[in-house]
Amino acid sequence: MDATMQIRMILIYGVALLSVYTIFLLLVGPLKALGKMIFKVCVGGLGLFTLNQILVLTGINLTFGINIITSVIAGYLGIVGILSMVVIKLLIV
Repeated sequence: MDATMQIRMILIYGVALLSVYTIFLLLVGPLKALGKMIFKVCVGGLGLFTLNQILVLTGINLTFGINIITSVIAGYLGIVGILSMVVIKLLIV
């Protein structure tokens, strides 16, 4: 290979490496947000599970179904979301 061909190959590899790095940097933000969302939903589901277990142990007949909607509400709103679901459930029942 002559010198110009080697320079072209180095430039091509450099551009490819820079492209991969740029794509990685563009994906880090959304992946971080997705990870936070999944973590909050899991914590919300765990909170609802804990609440259900406490209610069963105390003999209170007020259980919550653990699905994606209730887990999202409990995960994003926290204690306030769980308490609002308790109040709504008490008003309905």
